[in-house]
Amino acid sequence: MNAKEYLSQTAAINHKIDSKLEQAGSLRALAMKVTTTFGEDKVKSTKKQSPMEEIIVKLIDLEQEVNNDIDELIKIKEELLEVINQVSDINHQVILEKRYIAGKTWGDIANETGYDRSTVYRNHGKALKEVEEIINNATVCD
Repeated sequence: MNAKEYLSQTAAINHKIDSKLEQAGSLRALAMKVTTTFGEDKVKSTKKQSPMEEIIVKLIDLEQEVNNDIDELIKIKEELLEVINQVSDINHQVILEKRYIAGKTWGDIANETGYDRSTVYRNHGKALKEVEEIINNATVCD
C-alpha cells in the first residue's frame, strides 16, 4: 500500500458510514409508513414478526454496524495522525490533516492555508514522499 492509499483509508469508511446512514433513514421512513392491524390472535404453531418488528430489527442491526464503522474510523484516524505527526514540516502536516483527516477539498485547503493550489499540490507531493518513507520504515521494523 502506497502513502496515498494508506492515508485515503478514512474516505472509504466515511462513504460506507454515509451509505448506511442513508439506509437507516430509509428504514425509519418505512417504519413510519407501516401500519399495524389489530384483531383476534389466532393460535399458530410459529410466530411471525410483524412488518414493523422486522424493520426495527433491521434498523437496530444497521445502527450497530454504523457504530462499529465509526469505531474503526476513529481508530484509523488516530493511527494516521500518529504517522502524520512524524512528518518533519508542520505545513505539510496541516495539509495532510486537512485532506485525509478532515476530508477537505483542495480548494478549501488552499483557502485555509493561504497557499495557491499549485503550492498545496507540490507540498502534498513532498509530504506523501515522507509518509511513504515513514510507513516503509515502520513495516521494516515490524
